[in-house]
Amino acid sequence: MTGTPFRDIEIGLYSVSATADNREVARKAEARGFRRLWLAEDHHSRDIFVQATAIGTATGSIEIGLGIVNPYTRHPAQIAMAVADLEELAGPRFILGLGAGWSSIAAHGLENPRPIAALREAAAICRGMLRGERVEFDGALYRLPSPGARLTFAPPRPDVPLYIGSMGPRTLKMAAPTADGVFFSVFTSPSFAEHCLGHVREALDGTGRKIEDIDVACYIIFSVDEDGDAARAAAKGLIAHYLMRIPDTIRFEFAGLDVARMQSVQAGLRSAFAENRLERAVAALDDDVVAALAVAGTPEECVEGLKRYAAAGLKTPVLYQVLGPDRLASVDLIADRIRPGLAG
Repeated sequence: MTGTPFRDIEIGLYSVSATADNREVARKAEARGFRRLWLAEDHHSRDIFVQATAIGTATGSIEIGLGIVNPYTRHPAQIAMAVADLEELAGPRFILGLGAGWSSIAAHGLENPRPIAALREAAAICRGMLRGERVEFDGALYRLPSPGARLTFAPPRPDVPLYIGSMGPRTLKMAAPTADGVFFSVFTSPSFAEHCLGHVREALDGTGRKIEDIDVACYIIFSVDEDGDAARAAAKGLIAHYLMRIPDTIRFEFAGLDVARMQSVQAGLRSAFAENRLERAVAALDDDVVAALAVAGTPEECVEGLKRYAAAGLKTPVLYQVLGPDRLASVDLIADRIRPGLAG
């Protein structure tokens, strides 16, 4: 997407929405010229590979990113099998994102997780199998004993792009030297994105790779409408959803929010959820919280919000899930007003 401060602008969808609904947004995004969309999976909701299949068979050219698949809940060999199957079915246009999300680990009662080792080993297994190789593996977490594992059909291509989802310095140090891209999660403010980009640059130092050689993408909760208040109100539900799940506070600090206040907001939302009064609690979220944790408002306000990410060095903003009070209409607004606004 030439003429903008970003490598590209992409769309992100979340499996809290019905597969048929996400499929329609994907069709719209393809029709409006978006190169890529990403699919995120909410554990115990709709399945990322089912949604990818539905979207892959309903579209013809848009690239589809799996962002992010957790190797703690799916064995890497099964991940490779599913990705190769998708590419055989719908064409070589899928991107594999791997990440060890803590909320999913906790939800499945997994003890003593080793996320860095899991991602390193999963990446090696997936890459080998997607190249059509027979993979024998004896790692800290995964084993493929002799004679190893090999796909029983030829993968459509040997170079499926691989992204690692993380914001931690140790994981970025492991991923950045070899991954095609790194992916930051929601609530990454421009200042936190700049902070994490520093870790990426440090990880690349001495490897022969430069920051230009790797994509840096980020899910940004996004909502646009001609009525800015309506756009901000539409974003509150997804913001609350993640506030109830995210345990760390560093993203609040970088977003300029008082940590004690945000912990109180989190506790209030969790209580409201347990007592079946979440809708009122969501509506009561303060506008400054929305402004700090999302890009939401009129097209002009959203352009200014995205420009702050460009100034921080982010390469690929992934406009995530909400999109606006009417998602299909918002895809048009993004195409007609956001992209040209960023180019101006």
